[in-house]
Amino acid sequence: MEREVRYYVKNCGRCVLSKTPEPAARAPMESIKTTAPLELVCIDFWSAEDHNNKSVDVLVITDHFTKLAHAFPCRDQTAKKVARTLWDKFFCVYGFPKRIHSDQGTSFESDLITELLELAGVSKSHTTPYHPMGNGGTERFNRTLGSMLRSLPPRQKHKWPQMVQTMTFVYNCTAHETTGFAPFYLMFGRVPRLPVDLMFRSVLLDDTVCDYGAFVDSLLKDLKSAMSVAQRHTESERRHQATQYNKRAKGQSLSVGDRVLVANKACRGKRKLADRWGDTIFTVVATKPALHVYRIRDSNGNEKVVHRNLLLGVNFLPLDEKLDGSSTDDDEVDVHSTLDVSHSVRAAPSDTVFCFPFGCRCLFP
Repeated sequence: MEREVRYYVKNCGRCVLSKTPEPAARAPMESIKTTAPLELVCIDFWSAEDHNNKSVDVLVITDHFTKLAHAFPCRDQTAKKVARTLWDKFFCVYGFPKRIHSDQGTSFESDLITELLELAGVSKSHTTPYHPMGNGGTERFNRTLGSMLRSLPPRQKHKWPQMVQTMTFVYNCTAHETTGFAPFYLMFGRVPRLPVDLMFRSVLLDDTVCDYGAFVDSLLKDLKSAMSVAQRHTESERRHQATQYNKRAKGQSLSVGDRVLVANKACRGKRKLADRWGDTIFTVVATKPALHVYRIRDSNGNEKVVHRNLLLGVNFLPLDEKLDGSSTDDDEVDVHSTLDVSHSVRAAPSDTVFCFPFGCRCLFP
């Protein structure tokens, strides 16, 4: 009896919707690779409260290769504000990147941003819904920025928006663990002049005089050497991180025709009784296994593209399973027929595992 009850609960539609599989599974790490500055620029919003307990939005812009970061406090998260900040404070300073990457926030996916990037000849990519790891570099900087601002003395914390630029400059002048170089140096080919240098007169000791041609040759030589070292260091660090991450990777990929549920991310938060998974069963219609991205379709023909970590395979459920509870009357349940698993539940594989992804942007057309 105990075995039958356990088997029934494991394959119960209501239990599937309301519980998250344990242990949580995930697919191997897939990293975004870049080889030059401004090849990929990532943007995101970071927010924190000010001294009036009002939220202040900060537009974060990072160069994926050099790790150079900028953070600009904004009055709001409107597309107009994003477009103006990108144009005035980044494009007109560094030039136009090859591609911009973001999440699917309305301020980044608006027609205004689309038109701006088309006019500038900049391509656009985005993460899949509810998957911040697809923009992991920027998310990591957000965490670092928050940690730096929390370290401010109590009397200065109330004016943290005025300290953002200083903190970002300190970050850009510090050697990055991934590249081995300071982001400032990889972007500009020189180290910044800091107050400590003037204090010890270290920047005044170099009395070498050269013409512009010699300076350009020296700069190109130094940059070429630094980028070569940074690429090797980044690749080594990427492999190390992937190896450590993949030790905990488990599960298997989905195939075309598999039936899946989508994580119910929109109804979480304080709604503690909300189901973990939506009650609509989708069918996988196209796959990108290397990126752990899948195109799925419901019975009405509606399609969406979702990362593997938001999908739960439910091939073990009967084809006629009703997950919304419409076919069950709690007051008239036949206990004996309920426990007859041979008639009520399709046999499931003995070793059913689930896999979650680490991903990048959607490449489906």
